[in-house]
Amino acid sequence: MLSTRNEQEFRDKTAVAGIGYSRSPGVPGGITRRSGVSVQTLAVRAAIDACNNAGLDPRELDGAVCYGLQDTVRPRQVLTALGARNINWDVMLEGGGNCSSLCYLTAVQAVHHGICNYVLVYRAMNGRTGVRMGHSGGWASQVGTGRRVAGPSQFISVYGLAGAPHQFAMGARRWMDLYGVTSRDLANYCVHARSNAVKNPRAVMRDPITVEDHQSSRMIVDPYHILDCCLETDVAGAVIITTAERARDLKRRPVLVSAAINSQAPLGDIVDTGFPKMMPRLLDAAGIELKDIDIYEPYDNFSDSALRALEEIGYCKRGEGKDFILDGRISLDGELPVTTHGGLMNEGYVHGFNNGMEAVQQLRGDAEDLCPNWSEGQHTYDRTICRQVRDPQTALFTATSGGGGIIFKRG
Repeated sequence: MLSTRNEQEFRDKTAVAGIGYSRSPGVPGGITRRSGVSVQTLAVRAAIDACNNAGLDPRELDGAVCYGLQDTVRPRQVLTALGARNINWDVMLEGGGNCSSLCYLTAVQAVHHGICNYVLVYRAMNGRTGVRMGHSGGWASQVGTGRRVAGPSQFISVYGLAGAPHQFAMGARRWMDLYGVTSRDLANYCVHARSNAVKNPRAVMRDPITVEDHQSSRMIVDPYHILDCCLETDVAGAVIITTAERARDLKRRPVLVSAAINSQAPLGDIVDTGFPKMMPRLLDAAGIELKDIDIYEPYDNFSDSALRALEEIGYCKRGEGKDFILDGRISLDGELPVTTHGGLMNEGYVHGFNNGMEAVQQLRGDAEDLCPNWSEGQHTYDRTICRQVRDPQTALFTATSGGGGIIFKRG
């Protein structure tokens, strides 16, 4: 059994001091389908927004971590553009949603061990007008043409797996067939997520939907309708990581990183995830139990991902996620608010990074919504305009298929 002593060592020692999006006069929410600027510009805008949010001079940043799939800008370029006086740590992780929590952990380690004072963590991408994840399978069309298909793609292109929807759909279909889950069950989650996005001015998709809207929407690949799928967007998100002590001297209420785990466990079946191995470690590192989690922000690149995560984490048994989400249980006033911003399917796709940012904003009490004074932490709790959860203390944020996770705590 792996000891979690070293993982407990990080508990509540570091904090998120500020968060920011690639805002501009034309895109006040920071998420768009056409940025019209470079990825570096997006990253710099998000970093400046995060520094302003924290009350920190960008020149004080002395480290940076980012991740991407050959679609982003290197940390040293961003720090240089920001006028950083010293660069003590810069890391670029190669990956997608699996790195959405790992990037936090990397920054936490640099700060905790005294390598850096203030680390910028960001994800920047022109995911709609630049490198598109939805076009990642373009090589499948090369099969039979005599052109060479290189790398891992050569082993799956012959089966027509032309991108993330095809690949994730296989696991979703097997899970549905094994446990009696239907497309209408997925629709219930989609309607829930959209209801939160309606109150989120950052969200790209803000029109209410019904189960019938979901069922009649265009089929992408069985079992996914288009409303089961995440978006392609141009955006950057950024957070500032520092020690808990330094964070308390800055502008915003700090949100403590209570635990951060990266766990890429070998999986035996296409329906398996890393959650059963990762979650006990994460909870032990944070010193809490599952019932202590107030908010959950799952990686929801597709609708089944959130339901399966709830099952695998231990909120219910396999196949029971469809029932767990009913009767308002995961609503903003329910026992476990889930996907409070609308998620990757509605707010926008920042490769999962925005889900962690949402957890932070909820714990600070300044969730961006339609309340007149949301930025000052004043909320009406009128659920036609307000999506701030009442007095949350802890939040869980997880990466793709249980590959990692973070527990945040209000500072």
